[in-house]
Amino acid sequence: ETCREREPGTDGRVPARYQFVGEIRQHIQPPVHRYTTRLSASTPIPVHAMSQANVDELRQDLAEVEQFHKSATRPKVQELLSKEVDRLRRDILSLEKAAQGAKATSSRTSNGAGAGDNTQIYQENITNYAWDQSDKFLKLYLTLGNLSVVSESDILADFTNRSVTVKVQFPKKTCQLHIARLCEDIVPSDCYCKKKSEYVLVMLKKAEVGKTWQSVTEREKKAKEKDRPNLDANEDPSAGITKMLKNMYDEGDDEMKRSISKAWYQSQMKPGGGAGFMPEM
Repeated sequence: ETCREREPGTDGRVPARYQFVGEIRQHIQPPVHRYTTRLSASTPIPVHAMSQANVDELRQDLAEVEQFHKSATRPKVQELLSKEVDRLRRDILSLEKAAQGAKATSSRTSNGAGAGDNTQIYQENITNYAWDQSDKFLKLYLTLGNLSVVSESDILADFTNRSVTVKVQFPKKTCQLHIARLCEDIVPSDCYCKKKSEYVLVMLKKAEVGKTWQSVTEREKKAKEKDRPNLDANEDPSAGITKMLKNMYDEGDDEMKRSISKAWYQSQMKPGGGAGFMPEM
């Protein structure tokens, strides 16, 4: 506008040299961050709103990295992607916890909490639960007391193809179940929670319908596979069974040892039987 006013003979057009400067300024403008929002000076930015935006972005990143991890074939690449998946999950949980704390503080402030109100909301981890399964679902039973004060909206859940996080918000505490690595894959979009009178039911849709899960977590699955006796295909089947029973005897309690000893004694008493049944015992 200044150019049009001061330079005669331009017929309202911006001279070429000023157009060139305008193009340069467009190219050197600093990039605007995707979360930048124009607000007035009197409009505060809610911390939980900013955290929620970041959580949504991280969840999208997590979903994409999990897809890469699922399609990766090289062990080193799988290991790197697995570490990145774990890091993203930790970041999401940290942001959710920060947003929850900010929201609780804001709620107490808006309700007129005085300086003498020292009520604190603490987190309690759920480590004990019962489980069952059908052809389509794995079911987790979270037994919690005083569920009458909890509504359906107080139960929050986050599912991925191999993890589950469930939060039950009570007036003075939050109970959380977090399983970072499930035993098998699930379908996150078909998983849900349901409140019962004495427990919270978590329904995990199996990715492979009809498959029987040996355990809930990947850690439990690996522990069972480690303890499983290694039976050689070329080994005599009776020798493999003897080896398995010997391990059970060595690692079992007194009741287990008595039961195995009784079975060995009875086999010896049978005519022509039990000659080679655990002679080292």
